[in-house]
Amino acid sequence: MQIDIVDVFAEARYQGNQLAVVRDAAALDSTAMQAIAREMNFSETTFVVAHETGVDDPSAVAATNRAPRDHAAVRIFTPAEELPFAGHPTLGTAWVLTDGGRRDIVLQLAAGDVAVRFADGLAWMTPPEASFGRVLPTADAAALIGLAEHDLDATLPPRLLRCGPEFPMIAVRDLQTLKRIRVDAESSQALGIPGFPFAFCQGGYSADADFAARMLFFDGVGLREDPATGSANAALAALLRAHGRQGRLVVEQGFEIERPSRIYLDVGATLQVGGRVSGVVRGQLL
Repeated sequence: MQIDIVDVFAEARYQGNQLAVVRDAAALDSTAMQAIAREMNFSETTFVVAHETGVDDPSAVAATNRAPRDHAAVRIFTPAEELPFAGHPTLGTAWVLTDGGRRDIVLQLAAGDVAVRFADGLAWMTPPEASFGRVLPTADAAALIGLAEHDLDATLPPRLLRCGPEFPMIAVRDLQTLKRIRVDAESSQALGIPGFPFAFCQGGYSADADFAARMLFFDGVGLREDPATGSANAALAALLRAHGRQGRLVVEQGFEIERPSRIYLDVGATLQVGGRVSGVVRGQLL
């Protein structure tokens, strides 16, 4: 089987979030896929179980005046479990299967079909619709990320959102506060808040960024920080729209772990999440 390693949400190679893409994986069962994902030890590894080129319904192609898209069935695994949807695996797999973004594609994921298009060097996906959960007590949300209540941004109350995985979405008051967040397993379990917290603030590391974000999670072995979390950023786009924010936005993530990432959000009637993809390795999985 061919295996590709790519960097997603990366403005340059060796930035962004790493992804391994295993092609022609239909013969692998779930146990083998999980073992390979554990071997790769990236946030996620994807397995392509079917791929067809240019197979859109001709009537749909004529109605939208676009070229036929590829279709591919894909499964996504972390080192510990399978996920129904995740953002950077969707964009990275789409880029690999379309020879570096030469065609648009629809990925058939456990969460449903996700369309990916390519424009101006960016891969853009239309994520599954985010579902809003309960608003979280401010004290609990602050404790979840090792902060005090006054460290949070009062204009965006913390709440649960689900876009594939579920995330406690917690806005903090500024970048310096974001740099201080801490997550530990014992506190998380005691608070009983599901999912892994996605903390964010207005203003980024770069002058032209609108937001900065961090996401720390337990991968079944220990705590790690995600360089770029596409599904949580899709949830962020839904949250911002609910609070009246519109337009093209930039989120930066991964700077604390020297994997700077740049996530593009297009917030409107339809939400889109985009980023650049860079190829790093192509080889054979033995």
